[in-house]
Amino acid sequence: MITMRWRHWVYVGVAILVGVVLSPLLRETRAPDGAIWHAATFFGSILITVGWVVTSETAIRNAKRQHTISLITSHMSDPTRISNRKVIKKALPTYDTKLTLDKAGSFDDETLPLLEAIDMELNFYEFAAAGIQSDDIDEALLRECLRGQFCNLYRQNEDYINHWRSKRSLTWQHLSAMYQRWK
Repeated sequence: MITMRWRHWVYVGVAILVGVVLSPLLRETRAPDGAIWHAATFFGSILITVGWVVTSETAIRNAKRQHTISLITSHMSDPTRISNRKVIKKALPTYDTKLTLDKAGSFDDETLPLLEAIDMELNFYEFAAAGIQSDDIDEALLRECLRGQFCNLYRQNEDYINHWRSKRSLTWQHLSAMYQRWK
């Protein structure tokens, strides 16, 4: 799905303005004397502008993808993340094993190593989801690479997520919306 960003509206506005300005020139070039040279400067400017817009959009798309790849790569090789996954795996050995109050003791005691590790993982995905919403991260690429891992983590910790969201609805709001799109 393509979202219209402010820059796209600028492109549309400029195109409409150019169309309005060029309209009289194009009518004039249909005159019997064939004075098309009046429009040549404007046509050249239009071609240059279109080339600039295409180059700019390509650079933006490539930068977004590179940023996404860097984010995924750094996340996967981050020693803290690897350590956190070990803590989580010890308490919740499979993705079918759900985090419950019985396993955690209390969802409110954030000093427990298990809850600290889960918080770090969920906060990473919240950051990524916020980056997607602000159009800084390529959602399709991130979904392709991390969808299974993310959806499993979310389902595994859904009670914990809902506990904190019931206290403050903004907690992990982007992450929850991303889960609804990706599940």
